[in-house]
Amino acid sequence: MTPQSQKTPSRYRPDIDGLRAIAIIAVVFYHAGFPGFPGGFVGVDVFFVISGFLITALLFNEAAATGRLSLSAFYARRVRRLLPAALIVVAVSLLLGAFVMPPASDEQRSLARSAMAVAFFASNFFFFTTTGGYFDAPSFTMPLLHTWSLAVEEQYYLIWPLLMLLVFRFFRGTATESTMRARVVWALGVMSLISLAVSIGMTPEQQSFSFYLLPARVWEFAIGGVVGLAGSALCARLRSWGEGFAVLGLVLIVYSVVMFNDGTPFPGSAAIFPVCGTALLIIGMTANEHGIVRRVLASRPLVFIGLLSYSWYLWHWPLLSFYRIYSLGARSLAANALAITAALVLAWLTYVWIERPARMYRRGPFRSIRATLFTGGAICLLTLSLSAGLWAWRHHQQSADAYQWIKTARADRPSFVAACSQPERPPVADLPLDECTYGPHKQQPKLLLWGDSHAHHFLPMLTAAFPDVAVYELTMPRCVPLFGPESEKLTPFKSCNEFNQRALQEILALREIGLEGVVISARWPLHFGHRSFATIDQQRGALELDSERLAQLRAQMQTSLERTLGTLESIGLRVLVIAPTPQLVYSAPQCLALRGEADCHAPRALNDELLDDTRMALAEVVARHRDVRLIQLMDFFCDAQTCYASRDGKVLYHDADHLTKAAATDLGRYLAADLAWVRGAPTAPAPSETLSGPSASGD
Repeated sequence: MTPQSQKTPSRYRPDIDGLRAIAIIAVVFYHAGFPGFPGGFVGVDVFFVISGFLITALLFNEAAATGRLSLSAFYARRVRRLLPAALIVVAVSLLLGAFVMPPASDEQRSLARSAMAVAFFASNFFFFTTTGGYFDAPSFTMPLLHTWSLAVEEQYYLIWPLLMLLVFRFFRGTATESTMRARVVWALGVMSLISLAVSIGMTPEQQSFSFYLLPARVWEFAIGGVVGLAGSALCARLRSWGEGFAVLGLVLIVYSVVMFNDGTPFPGSAAIFPVCGTALLIIGMTANEHGIVRRVLASRPLVFIGLLSYSWYLWHWPLLSFYRIYSLGARSLAANALAITAALVLAWLTYVWIERPARMYRRGPFRSIRATLFTGGAICLLTLSLSAGLWAWRHHQQSADAYQWIKTARADRPSFVAACSQPERPPVADLPLDECTYGPHKQQPKLLLWGDSHAHHFLPMLTAAFPDVAVYELTMPRCVPLFGPESEKLTPFKSCNEFNQRALQEILALREIGLEGVVISARWPLHFGHRSFATIDQQRGALELDSERLAQLRAQMQTSLERTLGTLESIGLRVLVIAPTPQLVYSAPQCLALRGEADCHAPRALNDELLDDTRMALAEVVARHRDVRLIQLMDFFCDAQTCYASRDGKVLYHDADHLTKAAATDLGRYLAADLAWVRGAPTAPAPSETLSGPSASGD
């Protein structure tokens, strides 16, 4: 046995609770959208290092003192620490989901499934497989998204105690405590290097994997474990450096919180800053117990928040999420401040009534190790049962007559065929693909629909207007339908340029076998740099472009469109350019399910402000081409004051900006003369002469 001075002290460290307070404030304020915390998500990494520091030291000291590790006692401690409070939050979230979320919705199903994943400590896998990424816009509709970090931590502690136990058993009786410490540190070091390499290697191309899954996060716990195994004698030798280490560590954490943002490739190499900052801060505070940094972090306000950090973490995101769902995606700093304050109050109540009694007093079902483990299993089963309850409630709503129109509106969209939108396509000679061509005579399409998702939603319009000919679809989300050297500057995706070049090859080939016209559409305002006013788009954090950049982008778009239209016109095709679709503030089905119809329409003035510049820019280019026409859509969807979410008993949008099939079909009848022109009808009047809008009543 080594001298006591070599051991890692296991006494309570109030400064560590203060560090927890720094981490939880960063996370909560980031989620609330407060200015100054764009990188607050790194608080989770701080928690991972703290966890590795405390638990590795605890396990090692137990093994060194007794010669064994009690895994059952360890997991019983984890049950008392995590599950009682988590059960309350999950149960409340499921209850709120039944009444606050849109009825019979996918959001309810996702919440039920995520709660089931929580019961299996696998919610990180669930969100990895069902979301595009942690920073994606729809994240606010997932009240249990934050549980991914709890799952990562528990997965690590299913593995690491077993590995430490193997190390101790393999070398038991043949090594001193110092030797065992060195071997455990060596194991942690190897794990760190491998995991860090995975994190750095995977983040650029597979950020969701690195963010959500354990292999890319092991190194953060392991770094904390290495710090936890640093003996008191080592820390004593660093005493003169302690305050410097602590200050440097705190600076690295603050730098990460202030300078990182949703666009930072994370975790990857960027995570080195908060992780190493936390390690240095703990080392510095351990080395110099009387340093200023340690005394500040051990202050009563920070310690108080640190003690509540777990429960505050559990409560804050569901409250923020449900508020956003109830407000249809609208974001308010004042409301968020109220939500996180309420979460802090709930955290205090949870800590006093649930957390502390379960952990410290160990009464009732937590009185012994065996009883605690059985209770943990019961909590997991109860969580599954509550999840099944929400699932059953959603199924009941789906089958109820009162909700059928909501179900229909959500599903009323053309199916998206992946093969029709991917750049990795078969040779041109093998096209068109049958699954991308609609109508008779599929090998000889007369019309081609080309663009992004705002072209895709016009497919029912074309198939209804031309039931006797084949319509071929080439659409790819977020890809503006332009080609030429200028277009390469207009899209962030290399695959879009490849896709559009492939589209040109196919157009040339199809012209030889009878293609008559091309219909082009896109979400033009976004490609021209104008910000959407829809709540779902506002949280994406798009930058407001200055007037000089907007003018430059406008010129580039017009140049590229000029080249594209000229190319199509030169090979004898008529081209129909569809102007921007008016949009809504809120998702139509969600708004109509939760609010009155009047709350879901959008003011026409908002759409005029968003669309006018884009419409004029398109019209300027189209006017220079004899065989190109521009169709304006505003007067179909809007009267002088209002753009409608629903009309004549029909929901017009299946979200905030994409049309339902019913709306697109009606639009096809409304624009019949203009659509006939693209197939060669010589007498159709100009689009601006054919449009007359609906009345204010929608008749």
